[in-house]
Amino acid sequence: MSNINDNALKQNTILYGKSHTYTIEKILGQGSFGITYLAMTQVKVSGSLGELATTIQVAIKEFFMRDINGREENTVTCGSRGGVYYDYKKKFSREAENLSKLNHPHIVKVLEYFEANNTVYYAMEYVDGGNLDTYIAQHKSLTEAESIEYAKQIGSALSYMHAHKMLHLDLKPGNIMLRKNKETVLIDFGLSKQYDENGKPETSTTVGSGTPGYAPIEQSNYHEGKDFPATMDVYALGATMYKMLTGIRPPEASEILNDGFPAYELQKHQVSDSLIASIAKVMSAMKKDRPQSVAAFLETLGNKNTKVTFENDENTISTDANYILTDNIPVRESRKKPKGIMLMLATILVLAVAIAYSVSKPGGSTGKDAPSQTELFAKTVKAAEAGNVEAQFELGNMYFYGRNGTPINNPLALTWYQKAAEQGYAAAQFAMGQMYAIGFTVQKNMSEAVKWYQKAAEQGHMEAIQKLALYYEGGNVENYSEAAKWYQKAVEQGDMHAMYNVGQCYENAQNNSEAVRWYRKAAEQGIADAQWKLGHLYQYGSLGISEDKAEAIKWYRKAAEQGDEFAKECLQKLENK
Repeated sequence: MSNINDNALKQNTILYGKSHTYTIEKILGQGSFGITYLAMTQVKVSGSLGELATTIQVAIKEFFMRDINGREENTVTCGSRGGVYYDYKKKFSREAENLSKLNHPHIVKVLEYFEANNTVYYAMEYVDGGNLDTYIAQHKSLTEAESIEYAKQIGSALSYMHAHKMLHLDLKPGNIMLRKNKETVLIDFGLSKQYDENGKPETSTTVGSGTPGYAPIEQSNYHEGKDFPATMDVYALGATMYKMLTGIRPPEASEILNDGFPAYELQKHQVSDSLIASIAKVMSAMKKDRPQSVAAFLETLGNKNTKVTFENDENTISTDANYILTDNIPVRESRKKPKGIMLMLATILVLAVAIAYSVSKPGGSTGKDAPSQTELFAKTVKAAEAGNVEAQFELGNMYFYGRNGTPINNPLALTWYQKAAEQGYAAAQFAMGQMYAIGFTVQKNMSEAVKWYQKAAEQGHMEAIQKLALYYEGGNVENYSEAAKWYQKAVEQGDMHAMYNVGQCYENAQNNSEAVRWYRKAAEQGIADAQWKLGHLYQYGSLGISEDKAEAIKWYRKAAEQGDEFAKECLQKLENK
């Protein structure tokens, strides 16, 4: 698939939507998951002369996985990796539906979404003023006033999305178009996620890692099903302002974590101290230190009393570099990752370390009898030097966090984590794996990372098990049998959804009988993705299963009863046939 034109729809191809008919004019671009076309269609407009038909240009996005799909005539094909394709197609369709519900002056308007040619399309307004990234390049950098105005427009769109429980997750100048009157329009919702009224995601996949420089440190390891993390979009809005004001890409979140915020780039462009402080705060490594909403950030843009604090190096703004999360972050994917995903996983910017040992254990001394920070540190050092593995791990935490008044010292943190890891402490072994995966304090080395993950995983450490499964499933190596082994370990640890992942691994390894067996086990455990999958297999007669409309309806209905919108749509279509 060396040339985009080899697999794109040809000029003058006709697409039939639900409400409109489209004629393809040309290709606008292609990404990993889609091709965007310029097309013509007719719409009816009302005026003083009544209702008239007029021809307009629209942009059409076609779901097309560059590394998986081919095309015969107009029909999209997927070869032996159909399971992966159909899973992502389902996700794309859901996101197109969610996007079609939005109506805001600074969000691209979706006319409709529809299925054709064995794939999904959505048609949207065509914004022909170019994108903000190009506009910035043409002007080298933008003024404070212009940057703030654009931030307010983009911010109003994000606030609207957040009010509708939807995140963008890939905000950057390249995804912001400019109308001819220079008003901004937010586009490209390929990573977007919809949440229900309780703050729970409507899909069960992990979020995408976003774009380096614009994604916060926690995004690459964030798993849906937690809270509603609006701060990820808030961070990206601040990073977008950084690009507008300097003309250069923002530093990656890991660079800010390690080196602090580069105030000097903004100072070189005569940006006011108050605005520098606002951007530094919104791009804080720790999400708790950022404004918690877009509105809160926009409010700071007019605040001239914001203080900016500099370290000894006058060019660097202080940020919390002692950023480490507990290791109870789920990282399992519920969808097969495309090739190259471990390039993302290897640069995960979250160091997840369990705090299994705490100096302030329940039942410990409190109040006036509690030891001082100095005494706590001294006791921990003494115990660690005597070989107490929990104390060694805690001492690593103290140096990494700067806990209990301990000065941050990452090399010493690494030393004590390694001592605990070498004694077989699973959380420390996982921490070592994370450090080698990201290249934090050590040279990045995935072989070393995998070695430490495996040591922790063999002791039942869930996050290490999931890391290994992801690594073998779709990373630098592609070993589906090894991935299936680790997903089965996750099942043994109580992760029932991992049964579905086992099925995916066997399907990708073309072991159809095992794939079906695991899909069925997952479906019988109430996993909606697996129930939808069985419905799909029975509907189309796939993986050795014979077509059976009644069985397809049964499994689609089970998934639909759990709120799976795509299963509802499949069920409705099948019952109406």
